[in-house]
Amino acid sequence: MWVQANVGWSTVSLPKSASGLGIGSLRNKNKALLFKWLWRYGSKESSIWNDVIKSIYNTKYSSLIPQDHISGAGSTWSRLVNHCGKDTRLQNILNNNTMMLVGNGKRIEFWLDDWTDNGSLAKKVLRGRNTRLLAKMYVILSRVQLDKETEDRLVWKANNTERFWVKSLCGLLNLSPPLNTVFSFKGIWRGLVPPKVKVFCWMAIINKINTRSMLVRRGILDTSAANCPICLVEEEMVDHLFIHCYKH
Repeated sequence: MWVQANVGWSTVSLPKSASGLGIGSLRNKNKALLFKWLWRYGSKESSIWNDVIKSIYNTKYSSLIPQDHISGAGSTWSRLVNHCGKDTRLQNILNNNTMMLVGNGKRIEFWLDDWTDNGSLAKKVLRGRNTRLLAKMYVILSRVQLDKETEDRLVWKANNTERFWVKSLCGLLNLSPPLNTVFSFKGIWRGLVPPKVKVFCWMAIINKINTRSMLVRRGILDTSAANCPICLVEEEMVDHLFIHCYKH
C-alpha cells in the first residue's frame, strides 16, 4: 500500500529496466493468454478440441491463425476470435512476428498468409500491380520446395526456438518508450540488501519519497513546513535530503 499510494500503476507496471517494478499490464497478459488458444488451434490440427471447434462452427479459416470474424457473440470461441481480430496493435505485432513454414502447402492461404518471411503476397504484389513486383514474386516462388510428408506449421519469430510463449508476446505488448535518463535501474535489484531497501532506493530515484516538499504539494503539510528539518534553509526534496544538505 505504501508503494501504491505514491507511485502510479502506469509506472509500477513498467519493466524494471525502465523504472518500474516489472509487474506488467494485466490487460496485455490477458491478451497474450487469449491469443495462445488461437496459436494452439493453428499449430495442433490433430487435437480433439481442434476438431470440436471445427464441427461446431463448420468453417474453414482462411489462415492457420483464426482471424475471420464470427457472427454472433454467444460462445467463448467466437468472442475470443473477434476480440483478438479487432485489436489493431495486437495484429500488428502478430504480423511482424509470425510466419507459416511451408510443408505440403495444404493449410497455408497463398495470398493472405506470411509464408515468405517478408509479409503476405497480397500486400506486396496485389497492391503494386507492376512487372517488377511480379518478377519478385516469381523469385520467391522459385525458392519454395513443397514436401508432401511435412505439414505446414506456425513459426514464432520473436523466439530463437520458433515456439510461441505467452511471456514473449507480453514483452512485445509491454514495450515501453526509451527513458530520458542515463541511470541503470538494473543495479538496484541485483543487490543483496532486503527488498524494502531496494524499493526505497527505487522510490528515491524516481522522486516518489514522502519528503516535506512532496507532503506540501499533496496538502498534508502547510507550506511553512516545507524546509529541511536538519539545515532549516532549503526545501526538503529528494536531491537535497540525500545529496545537497550541507549539515549531513
